[in-house]
Amino acid sequence: MINLPSRYAVVIQTLSGGGMSDTLVCRDENLQRKVVVKSLKAGIEKHRLMDELSALADIRSKYVVQVLDVLRDGSDIVGFVEEFIEGSPLKPLDPATSETKALGLLYSIISGINDIHLANRVHRDIKPDNMKIDSSGVLKIFDFGLAKMQSDAKTKQLYYTAFYTAPEVFKPDKDGNHNFNASVDVFAFGATALWLFNGGNLPPELGYTPPIVPAVPSNFDNIPLKLSVGATVLLNRCLSSNPSSRPSAADLKAALGKQLLYGKHRMLLTHNGTDHVVDSAKKQVKLSSGSDTVTISYNGLDFVVTAFSGHVRHNNKQVMMGYVLQGSSVIVLGDPSLRGRTSITADVSHPEVMN
Repeated sequence: MINLPSRYAVVIQTLSGGGMSDTLVCRDENLQRKVVVKSLKAGIEKHRLMDELSALADIRSKYVVQVLDVLRDGSDIVGFVEEFIEGSPLKPLDPATSETKALGLLYSIISGINDIHLANRVHRDIKPDNMKIDSSGVLKIFDFGLAKMQSDAKTKQLYYTAFYTAPEVFKPDKDGNHNFNASVDVFAFGATALWLFNGGNLPPELGYTPPIVPAVPSNFDNIPLKLSVGATVLLNRCLSSNPSSRPSAADLKAALGKQLLYGKHRMLLTHNGTDHVVDSAKKQVKLSSGSDTVTISYNGLDFVVTAFSGHVRHNNKQVMMGYVLQGSSVIVLGDPSLRGRTSITADVSHPEVMN
């Protein structure tokens, strides 16, 4: 245990810092608020502390705890201070929870993980115990004691949390290194989602070393909390045994955001001076010019070409069945080699996920 500066000398609580750090809740006498002070336990390599401090200093995210101060003994860094999260631990969701609320929580988690990955870090210990909901209702991820640079994603020492560690981590290479990449955080995210949606229970197959996946009990089709097919397929991919089959955190964030905005998009089409709106109230429109026609339908997620005849081009490309319209664009009806073509301006709204 280090000698605390007078600013943080009032210790309120001792927390479990795992096997590597001493963790205290102290009062910041200057700002009159609680903070967390972390320092290395005796005998632990200093790079553990520096890795965690470096990760937290580089990550800027509303979903990740922030470093407030660095503690020194002369020129030597001996600890650091981070924000204390006043709030509740992550709890399993009631089976009656709406899909919107459930996916909203997952969106917060994956947004934090994506921010971690954007800072070129792998957290390596994503689990419910390392998350809290603060007093403003914002989810926070903490405990970066195992965090690694993505460019240095290997370790001789095997550290893992049963049920949340991807199978590839358990298999050392010929040099004895346990190699991994950012997809281990996606696997842990999938296990966390299953824990949230399954009453705090995880199948024993996930607790094996290495875990056995895929397994029927870890399939999101079988949980009490009912999800749409799209969300189920997405989450099942997170628990794939093959790291390359798991979606990236960025893709997960985009896909979950899309699910949360189901039915909230709007398309405005202007043809011959007349506006046509396609949205959840009016899900389809058919526009024509002579024998050239196009039908655009809204499926709750995308605006899709579901029928066309004659000459129909979108942004100077021939449309096809299933063609998805995005952003601002122009649809042209008519043979490009002839006069008399008509243009349709199309603009798709971009609602934001409020989370």
